[in-house]
Formats: sequence, structure tokens, C-alpha cells
Amino acid sequence: MRWLRALYVSNGLAIGALYGFVPVLLQSRGFEPALIGLTTGLGSLAYAIALPAWGHMGDIVSGPRRTLQLACIPAAIFAIGLSAPIPAVAIIFCQLVISAGGGPTLALTDAMAVPTLANASREYARLRLLTSIGAASAAIGCGFLYARTGYLAAPFVYFITMAVTVICVMFVPLGRDSERRRMARRAAEGRVQVAPERGRFGSVGEALTVQPRLVDVLVSVTLVFLGVMAAATYISIRISDLGGGAAEVGLSNGIGSAAEVPGMILAGWLVGRIGTRLVLPVAAIGFAACMLSWIVLVDEGPIMVTRFASGIFFAGIFVSFVLTMARMLPARLQATGQTLFQAACFGVAAIVANVVGGVLYAAAGPLGVFGAGAVCTVAGGLVGLVVLPGVAVTTDAGAGSALPASAPAS
Repeated sequence: MRWLRALYVSNGLAIGALYGFVPVLLQSRGFEPALIGLTTGLGSLAYAIALPAWGHMGDIVSGPRRTLQLACIPAAIFAIGLSAPIPAVAIIFCQLVISAGGGPTLALTDAMAVPTLANASREYARLRLLTSIGAASAAIGCGFLYARTGYLAAPFVYFITMAVTVICVMFVPLGRDSERRRMARRAAEGRVQVAPERGRFGSVGEALTVQPRLVDVLVSVTLVFLGVMAAATYISIRISDLGGGAAEVGLSNGIGSAAEVPGMILAGWLVGRIGTRLVLPVAAIGFAACMLSWIVLVDEGPIMVTRFASGIFFAGIFVSFVLTMARMLPARLQATGQTLFQAACFGVAAIVANVVGGVLYAAAGPLGVFGAGAVCTVAGGLVGLVVLPGVAVTTDAGAGSALPASAPAS
């Protein structure tokens, strides 16, 4: 458990060191808002395409631990290209590799952790808040560092954090990996069948067959995160346009991540009592209200206050969807479920939010991107009110499968 906690922290360090600074880093390289949106949108496309493949590898081929290591290494290497004196096309390609490789780290970490937890609604929040602590610390610390060195130092710090991630995952107990191998040996001996026969879409097709309602949940995820990802990309540019520098951008990201810590605790407590179906829409509406405030606020100080609130609401959204996947899918499909969720939110939703958001920001400013994003987030929360399971999540660690508190998944 010690190394699993360290792995969650290292995920946060990577997020805080680079991801929140990518828009302003690209801006410092001469990219206009529309091109920034296109670059991050293409990165999200690469992420969305790669994640289901990583999930299939994690569940079927090599296990989530080995898969995570294979994903981190190219992301760390190509990150250096963001600071290199290379053409814009090459910078965009580097961003594609970072998104496709660095993106699945948290999903695969969740896939290793969630099936082993005795009470996922409570214990997952305690683990995931370590990522928020790491992200907050890195964002604030790196903000002050980049104020001195410039944003071009960010990829090198990211390289170090990814190296830490690779080291940490080496020492995480095999858990489901060893169980997968044991079951494979028993299957080879003819005593059990490891899993149902899969079609051409591998574990993704199996997950959709086992749980057809997963499609409705992914619609809710996509709508909610259209707003969330628009906020993540363009709040940094908004602060920069208001005169903020690297320190202010880092502080904004750090405050938002720090707020996720109490948010994770609160979300885990609420989900255990009232279920994800009620927690999600409340969190989505609260996040949308924060976005709307960024349209009218023209000073960095009040924006920082609302960034704290948005971090709390984001925690409620994220925990609700992660535990929904744990509720709906068996343990053997957790890597697939978690990567599908994150492919929808940080992939499909981010593509639209970044590309369309860049056009909206250039044409209508904060009103266009934050106003449209708020509407989508509320709509997604209302869809979730209908399609998400309303029962709190627990896990039977001995059986290694995600189970609802009172009834089997439908």
C-alpha cells in the first residue's frame, strides 16, 4: 500500500508540473488561442484513441502495472520536445505522444487499486486525494520556479516526475496481475474459463456487452467534461490575459488541486450515503456556477477563490464516475472501465472542448467558452441523475470484484 500511495502522489506531481501549464507554454512558443486549442484537441484525440488500447493491454495482455510502465517512458522522452527549438508541427507531435502515453497513468493506477479496496467509496477517495496533494504542491512550486526559468523548464520537471512514476509502479504489489496469471494457469489445465469469449473489440466489447448501460454513462461523462476540460485549458489563458504570470497560473492550478483534497473526502462520504446518482448533478451544477463567474470576474484574486470551489466540485464529479465504473463492471474489466471513462472525459470531451473552445475564446472571449461549457456540464449532470446507479459502492477484496452495497449491478 505504501508504494501505491507513492504512485498516486507521483501522478499528481506529473499533472501539476506540466499539464496545467501546457496552454501558456504553447502561448510562450507563439501559438495563438485557436492553435493552442487545435494542439490540445489533437492531443486529446490521441489520448482517446490510445486509452482503450491501454485498457485492453492492462486487462488482457500484460496487466495494468506493466502497461503503465510501457506508457510512461515515451511520454517522458517526447515531453522534452516541447522545450526544443523545433517547428510547430514537431511540437504538436510531441504533445500527441505525451497525451497518448502519459494520459493513462491515473486510469491504470485506479484499475490496480479499486478492485482491492474493501470499501471503495471511502478508501478510494483517501488514495485519490494524494494525487490532488501532489498536483497542488507541484503546481504552486513549479509556478514560482517557472516564473524564474520560464515555461520551457516544465517538460524537464515532467520527465523527472514520470521517472518517479515508473520506479514507484515497480514496487506496487502485483495484486490483480498475480490473480490473472493464476486464473490463466487454471484455465490452461482445463478447470475454469478465465473470461467470456471476446469479439473484435476485445475487452471494450466485452464491457459493453456485460453492461449495456455503460453507453449512457459515457454520454453523461462526455457532456460534463465538455465544460470541465474547457475550464482546465482556458482558465490559465484567462489569468494570463488579465496580467497574471507563471506564479499566478501555478497558484490557480495549485489552489484548484488542493481543494480536491477536502472534496475527495466529502465526495467519498456522500457517495457512501446517498450514492453517485445524487452527488454527480450537485457537483456538476456547482462547477458550472464557478465557470460562469469567470465570465464576469476581471481580477485574479476573486478567480482564485472560485478556483478553490471548482476543485471541490471537480472532486465530486471525478469520484462519482470512478466509483460508477467500479459499481457497474467486474474486477477483470476494471482497467477497461477506468480507461473508457477517462477516454470519454479527457479524450473525446477534451477534443471538442479544446478545439471549439479555442474558436469560441477567440470570437467571444470568456463568455463563449465558459458560458457554453457551463451549459454542457449542467446537461451532463442531469443525464447522470437518470442513468447512474443510486447505490453506494463497496468492494469485496477477497473476491476481487466490484460489488454494490446492497444489490448486484444491473
